Amino acid sequence: MKNIFFILLGIVYLYLANAIELVIIKQLFFLIGLALVGLGCIRYLKERYIAIQTLTAMTDASEEEIKAIPHTHCTVSNDALNALLLNEQTNTLIFARREALDEELKIIEVPFNRIYEVAIMEDEVFTVRTKNHLMSGSLLAEAEEVEEEEVEEDTISQLSLKLVVDHLSEPIQEYMFMDNSEDPISKEEDDYKEAMELCEKWFQKISVIIKRHELERVPISHWQ
Repeated sequence: MKNIFFILLGIVYLYLANAIELVIIKQLFFLIGLALVGLGCIRYLKERYIAIQTLTAMTDASEEEIKAIPHTHCTVSNDALNALLLNEQTNTLIFARREALDEELKIIEVPFNRIYEVAIMEDEVFTVRTKNHLMSGSLLAEAEEVEEEEVEEDTISQLSLKLVVDHLSEPIQEYMFMDNSEDPISKEEDDYKEAMELCEKWFQKISVIIKRHELERVPISHWQ
C-alpha cells in the first residue's frame, strides 16, 4: 500500500512540475516526483523478490517433505501441494496433499488390495477405467458413462485420475495431473501430451495392482 502511495505522490509532483513555470520550483518538484516514483518502484520490486524467494523456499520444503515419505514411485504437482506415491515394499498407495504451503501435510495410505477402481477423467468425462470385477457396481459412475469413449473437444482444462478405495471417510480419491480451468489448452500442445503420458503411466500401474489382487481373491479348487 505504501508503494502505491509513493508512486501516486510522485506522479502528482511530476504533474505539478509540468504545470509550474518557475524553473527552480519546476526542477525541484520534478526531482521530488522522480525520487518518489523510483522509491515506490524499488520497494515494490524488493517485496516481489522476497515473496518469490519465500514461495520458492516453501515449495522446495514441501516437495522435500513429500519425497521423504518412503516410496518406490512418486509424482508431485508443480505447486508441491499434491503427490501420488507407491510403496511396493509395503504394498501401499499414498495420497499426500495440503491446501496451502504453510499448512500441515495430510497423508492417506491405502493398501493395494483395497483399491477397487481407477479411471482417467478429462473435464468431468470418464474416458477409460479399470475395475475390480469381483465388486458389483461402481461408485464413480454408471457403467455406460465410464466406458472408453472418444472425446471430440479440441481443448481441455482438467486431466486427473479418480479412484475408488476402501477408505470410509474419503472413498473417492482424485489426483490432478493438469488443471487449466481458467485457460483450457489444445490437446495438440506439449503440456497436455506430457500430462496425459504421465497420467496413463499411473493408470497402468494402478490397473495392474487392481487386477493382481483381483486374481488373488479368485477361489482356487485343488485336486484332492
